[in-house]
Amino acid sequence: MGIIPVLPVNVEMMVIVIAVVYTAVSILAQRKLSNPKRMREIQYKAKMMQKEMNEMLKNKAPQEQLMAKQKEFMPLMGEQLKSSMKPMMVILPLLLVVYYVLMPVLPLGAGNLNSSKELFFIVVFALGIVSAIVIMVYDRAKTKKEIAAQKAAEQATQ
Repeated sequence: MGIIPVLPVNVEMMVIVIAVVYTAVSILAQRKLSNPKRMREIQYKAKMMQKEMNEMLKNKAPQEQLMAKQKEFMPLMGEQLKSSMKPMMVILPLLLVVYYVLMPVLPLGAGNLNSSKELFFIVVFALGIVSAIVIMVYDRAKTKKEIAAQKAAEQATQ
């Protein structure tokens, strides 16, 4: 018996391999279809703009100034949303193919289709969390380096 008592071990291994491949393709699609560097730039600009808008609110700035700042802010958020939707155009159809086409044709023997789907989602979920944390740490480190390089370049020009 395997991890899930109703599935043969060979089926469990196939499901785990399929889940690992799906997760790898998902991560690759996210990294290639959305420009991570541009996303970091947008997030940094948005963070700075939010700080400015909060200061403007504290200082009771005129509504016209706040509206002008929001008009600058909204295109950035729109670009970020579009960029985050691009990978979904690959990931979601791939999930549907795996779930409705590939999983039902697995040689389950005495196994249960629902058990194999559950195992698939458990593995994808676990790998997704781990990979998201690793990517987040990597992106934060890269962002800090980019900000330090920008500040050094600004100081060199002054």
